[in-house]
Amino acid sequence: MDSRLISSWAEHDSALQTILTLASRSLCIFDEDLTKLKLERPDNSEILQRFLGSDRQHTARIVVRNAEPFRRNSPRLMRLLANHPQTMTVFESPPHLASLGDSIFIADDRHAVIRFHRDNVRAKVIIDRVEECRAYVHRFEDILAEGGEQVFATPLGL
Repeated sequence: MDSRLISSWAEHDSALQTILTLASRSLCIFDEDLTKLKLERPDNSEILQRFLGSDRQHTARIVVRNAEPFRRNSPRLMRLLANHPQTMTVFESPPHLASLGDSIFIADDRHAVIRFHRDNVRAKVIIDRVEECRAYVHRFEDILAEGGEQVFATPLGL
């Protein structure tokens, strides 16, 4: 349907919220630390809560290069992770992936916001285009396959 480039943070935020709202089965997210995605904002975390809570088959798989800001500054997301441990997973990517600079936000393998560099707003928005999303889905799966440390909402071993 739609594919376009965006070049402002306002467009970026609006596109992310649109993609989040369109999600009906899965979310795949790869980002530096989730800060620029603003998933911690009340409106976005509420959309994510509704998505995860509406069906046990819905999944949110997240890979971050640096999990410390997530652990320290994301109480809403940590609560979602605690409440939906079977359907929401968060991994910190291994150190050898630290040089990757892009950000991937994909819903249902057909909608996406792809930011070309972690520090720059230039991004591509893809709506309802499975073929165009396919390469980004494969990239996300390759990144996820590299492993890393899983982030848990509660300390383990206690």
